Amino acid sequence: MAIIYPDMYRNTGKDHTGMMTDPQVINVNTPERIFSVIAGTFLIYSGIKSLVGHPVAAASKLVAGSVLFARGASGHCPIYERTGTDGVRPQNINIKQYFTVNKPREEVYQFWRKLENLPLFMRHLESVTQTDEKHSHWKAKFGSYLPSVSWDAQIVKERENEFIGWSALEGSVIENAGKVEFKDAPGGRGTEVQVVFSYHAPVGGIATGIAKLFNPVAENIIREDVRNFKQYIEAGEVPTTTGQPSGRK
Repeated sequence: MAIIYPDMYRNTGKDHTGMMTDPQVINVNTPERIFSVIAGTFLIYSGIKSLVGHPVAAASKLVAGSVLFARGASGHCPIYERTGTDGVRPQNINIKQYFTVNKPREEVYQFWRKLENLPLFMRHLESVTQTDEKHSHWKAKFGSYLPSVSWDAQIVKERENEFIGWSALEGSVIENAGKVEFKDAPGGRGTEVQVVFSYHAPVGGIATGIAKLFNPVAENIIREDVRNFKQYIEAGEVPTTTGQPSGRK
């Protein structure tokens, strides 16, 4: 099937994948473009299947899929252009949060040490399954119409009731690491918690496209998820976007 490009993309060169490579309009790297085309095709197909019975959802999928497909086929992202983002260079997502929770340090530590608890308040995590004392399997989703991504991680450093550090295993689709530090708050006011999350895609791999596609959406989602921890550990629930309890306990 031939693809007809708008005039602004005609008469340009192509890279080894056959995609457009005009340096004046290309602001999306090749792995990300490939991922966008695949994700767009999936959404378009899913939207067509949903036309009968779910027309509103189908329309949303068709629009999102068309945008993603065009983004990948053209190599041009209007949002990147407006925000001055250079999509060709990989970027890290680094998040650091400090807060105090009104719970004893030992209790807060034990909650985090059981990594399977994390999806209780981190909505971008679909599941975390501990395979042994040090290793776990993570599954995350960064948007309703984006596919899930999975990776394996290991705890690389820990001090009981003080520190937990973990990192994705080599070869994971998204390289990431995190750490949590726990200290007694002054005056017996609970526990001071410092949380650090870092997501980084290897240069030149398909994960580069995935991470770039999620950023900055992923960063906002993860920041909100980390903030939810205080609400969850103190009240046993997390707020919804409307400010009401979510019921997750």
